Amino acid sequence: MRHVKKGREHIARQHEIIADFKDKGFPTGEAEEFLATLLELQRQHEEHLAHVRKKLGLEE
Repeated sequence: MRHVKKGREHIARQHEIIADFKDKGFPTGEAEEFLATLLELQRQHEEHLAHVRKKLGLEE
């Protein structure tokens, strides 16, 4: 569960970085690609966590 929480924190931070880059007129392509990777990994982690919780009878 900790990796899911940390993932959310990293995604929020990456959004902040992209906004900062835009404000400063810096290119954001690579930062946005990295964000897309983080989002996909987060989706996988959350999907796996839901699967484990279901197996354990801990569905939310």
